[in-house]
Amino acid sequence: MGANESADWDASAGAGGGAGLDALTGGGGGGGGVIDGELTIPVAEGARDPYTRFAHLCGEGCTPGGDPDGCASSGGTEPGIPVPPTASTLHCQLVLADGDAAPRCGPVGRFAAGGPCQTAADCGAGLGCVAAEGQGGVCRQYCCGSVESCDRGTYCAERPMAESVGEESARVSIPVCVPAVNCELLNDSVCPVGLTCTIVREDGTTSCVVPGAGRADEPCPCAPGFVCSMLTNKCKRLCRIDGGAQDCGTGAKCQGGSTVYPPGFGVCVGGSY
Repeated sequence: MGANESADWDASAGAGGGAGLDALTGGGGGGGGVIDGELTIPVAEGARDPYTRFAHLCGEGCTPGGDPDGCASSGGTEPGIPVPPTASTLHCQLVLADGDAAPRCGPVGRFAAGGPCQTAADCGAGLGCVAAEGQGGVCRQYCCGSVESCDRGTYCAERPMAESVGEESARVSIPVCVPAVNCELLNDSVCPVGLTCTIVREDGTTSCVVPGAGRADEPCPCAPGFVCSMLTNKCKRLCRIDGGAQDCGTGAKCQGGSTVYPPGFGVCVGGSY
């Protein structure tokens, strides 16, 4: 794995599988709109908000990583576990229940983000426990709400709960903030073998992720050299502004100019590529 992501069990689930890509500055709720460059595009009623697209993995109830006071009136933790004396000792965490992730209010653990864990009970407020290659589990910040809520230098991605990884259990994925590698686009030599560099946040943050098969205008996850549009869930070809003709082909151009794309990069528009 990359130097900044070695603690995580695996990479993101597909190129562009992080937070998203087009120049989105608006919410994606039903009936509203999101903005792609200068074009306001309506969002279909009932469509999933791309900023909260991982929320369904977090179950129903309290929100892991949400309001720290959300457990104050929850009535406590799981059945049979005494309620700690003050609300400040509780936080919403995901536990493994009947083969799925379920939100519960439980005691705040001792370890900060990046610390070791076996279950979420070992982690501090707002943190879950996910599988880490070769070292059991690691505490990571939840991103059950907005995928853009992660701290700078990290991005929201699915990772398997540490307690779900075993010979007799299926992995249960939850959304957490993982370190970004900050790699160079269209240069996969900087990534571990089998991974590709792509944009994982709308501020242009990049990281090495597991590639998909999607190419231009095909559904995400995307193949190497392509990036996923959060707005359309389709792939766009990445390109260099100063090498657009070579990267994009005849009749197409490389369009950048958005904070979504790192300086000098954009996506191919028009023509055939």
